[in-house]
Formats: sequence, structure tokens, C-alpha cells
Amino acid sequence: MTPGPRSRTARADPVAGALSGMPDGVRGDVRVIERTWTTIRFANGRIHQPHFERSTHVSFRVADGQRLGTATSVDDTAAGLVSVRDSARSLARIAPAEKKFPGFPSGSGRDRTPVDFSDSTAELSPEKATQIAEEVLAAAREGAPGARIAGVVIVGSERRRVANSSGLDRTDAFSSAQASVLVDRPDRDPPVSGWSEGGHWDHRRLDAARLGTEAAERMARSDPEPVEPGEYAVVLRGPAMAEALTFLANLGFAGLGELEGWSCLRRFRGRRVAPESVHLVDDPRSSATIPFAIDQEGMWTHRFPLLDHGIAGPAVTDLVTAGRLGRAPTGHALPPEAPWGAFGAEPVRLILAPGSASEEELIRTVRRGLLVTRFHYVRIVDLGRGIITGMTRDGTYRIENGEIAAPVRNLRFTESLLTLLKGILLLGKETRAYPLERAVSTVTTPSAAVKSFRFTSATLF
Repeated sequence: MTPGPRSRTARADPVAGALSGMPDGVRGDVRVIERTWTTIRFANGRIHQPHFERSTHVSFRVADGQRLGTATSVDDTAAGLVSVRDSARSLARIAPAEKKFPGFPSGSGRDRTPVDFSDSTAELSPEKATQIAEEVLAAAREGAPGARIAGVVIVGSERRRVANSSGLDRTDAFSSAQASVLVDRPDRDPPVSGWSEGGHWDHRRLDAARLGTEAAERMARSDPEPVEPGEYAVVLRGPAMAEALTFLANLGFAGLGELEGWSCLRRFRGRRVAPESVHLVDDPRSSATIPFAIDQEGMWTHRFPLLDHGIAGPAVTDLVTAGRLGRAPTGHALPPEAPWGAFGAEPVRLILAPGSASEEELIRTVRRGLLVTRFHYVRIVDLGRGIITGMTRDGTYRIENGEIAAPVRNLRFTESLLTLLKGILLLGKETRAYPLERAVSTVTTPSAAVKSFRFTSATLF
């Protein structure tokens, strides 16, 4: 269970004191975030870099008339909060006017149902986190004797309090456990490798051994063959789909993209951009993701449709983008300080509904194509058309007549996310959560068979 709000007074509570001490006409909100993370890295088949971190982050935003300023600190004492508040006000005085800022929300309304949270995950000791890494290593060694094994396990929690001068004061927390593992044979020419990753809000349900086994199984046992660039049908495993959907969230549903006109879905709101079987939501309260209950402005989170039966929904908003667009905020605020503001509000807990196919059935839908485990070094080519570029890595195979024929050397792709969406043929029945580091964002997705994907050049490995 997440911690509930507590009764506070300005005298006893430094956050309330800093907010109540502002001059008339000056308003503000503050985020106090406490993070506890254990990171266990392993390389060359052994644990080599355990790291434990406990930190506090303070983000204070001030609205002085129509001007907004934000400052950050690591000091959550009474003096520290007053100092960062005053710094934010100094910045607000020289900021351009935000004429449509709607003001800070009140704390009225009933509490929402608490989201799933694991105390044992939040309190997991470094020794216990190391045991998870050892499970990954043992399974990978068994599946690929003699291979080199590297990866990371990250376990911990983030506790967040958001309060403002309009009376809102809410607390929340999320717990997360994630692991990724790379199994490779650099002595081979060309080298071969396999990859697996996953996460869960409860470390006991991470299934670390399965991740190690998967990575070993995905490493080619024979030499990868060269393959010509071109357009191929593809089966995208979960890690590849998660990467693509992360970029779709940025380029298609971010608040600033809608406001500034560069969103790749701006012209398609309310129109079909994917098959009817495609249901994509942002749902931070779901147990299928790494759940949290409030956004960075203290708004309650909720299930928000993005692709409803393949039809593109609206972009998400925070207070600033909602005011500029003349809409209600949707509860998708990121921290107001840079570099978080590059895309404005954006969905960070994507869930793609599964289909009914096994991976073998997905492969059987492809007469001639490629099986792709994951993408690497993905970058944006064209914002408005949703075009991204990157490479395949760590388990790419040729499919012939519905069967895996042989491993192939990696390829560079350049493709539109809209083409990918439109070309989805079939979705897998098994989903998994794929968090970015420390669950900054999480995509829960199945694998997918896609009609066409454009590969623009080949590699030698």
C-alpha cells in the first residue's frame, strides 16, 4: 500500500511552512522525492559493481503573477526549502509570461484506491538484490556454457510528496525490480549475442532465472549470415516493441508536440491508425506496470486511452500544456525542470493489450522476414512523420516459410512509427513490463508480427 497523506501544520512541517511563507499573489508547488535504489552490475560472468543509493530531490515551482520559475535542491530542511523557493521566485521574475496558466489544483476530491506497492521490494537489502543477480547469472551459465554474461539488477523505490499553495498535499510511492542480461560470444567471428530484460513492482515476481535462460536461448549457435537491406515482414519481440512504443509516446502523445504542431499523430486524432485489435492505454494505476497514484503536479492518475480499437486518442497534458491548449489536465505531468520538459507531458506507463498468439504462431504468420529481439541506439529522424532510426541487436534471425531459418547479421532500420502501427498483423498473448532505468517510464507489451519494416543498411556483425 502507498502511504497516505498526513495532517501537517506550517509550524511543524517545512514544506507547508515554505508554501505559506510566500507573499500575496505568489503561488507555488513543491515536489519532495526520496529515492532508495540498489544497483548490482555484473560483467564477465561475475558481480563487479554493487551500488546502494539513498537520495532526496526537491523541485520548487513558483508562479509570480503570470511568470513561472523552477529551482531544484537536495535539501529538504526548512531553510533549504525556503532557499530553493526564493531561487525559483527569482527565476520567475525574468521568465516570459505564461498567460494561460490555469493555476495550481486544489486538493479537493476523494482519495483514489491505493495502487500496488511492495514493502519487501522497497526494503530489499543489497545482499538480497545480489541474490537476484546470482539467479540471472546461474541460469545464463546453464543455458550458454562458456559464454560471457553481463547485465544489471536494479531494485528499490521512490516516495513522492507533492504539495501546493492551493491546499493540495498528496503522497505516493512506487516499488520496482528490474533486470537485463546480455549473453555473448565475442570470440566468434562475427560475434553472437542474446538479450532479455523485464521488470515488476514486486521483486518476488521478477522471475530472474527466466531472464537468464531467455538471453542464453536467444544467442545464435551458428554463424550469422549476411542479409540484404530492404522491406521485410518482422516479428518484434517485447524489448523491440517496448522501444518503439516509447518513441510513439514521445512523438505521438506528448503535450508539447500537440501544442507546437510536430506531433506525428496531430492530424490523425479520432482516426484509425492501427488495426482494430490494437488497444494501447496509459494506466499508471494498473498492476501490469510499475504503478503510481499521482503525477508530478499531484494530480490523480487514471487509465487514459491512447489507441482505442486502433483509433488515435488525444495527447496528454500537464497544467501548462492544458492551459495553452484550452483543455483539462490529464494527470501526466513530469517534473517541471529541464531536461524533463523536452516533450512536455507524456504517458510513461504504456500498456499494449495482448492478443492470443504464441511466439511460434507469430513466426508462422511470416513467409519471409526477420525475427528481431531488440533495437539499439534508436534516434529520431523526423518528428512530424514519426520516423526513427536504429539497429537490431542481440538475437536477429531470418524467417522462411513460417520458421526460424538462420541467425543473421544486424541491420540498420529507418521507419515510421505510423507504418509500424498500421502494419500490425498479430499480437502475442504474453506481456511483460519493460521499465527504463529506475522505472522512469515503463512499457508493458506483447511481441507483435508486423507486415512491413524497412531496413536501410547492413552490418558486418
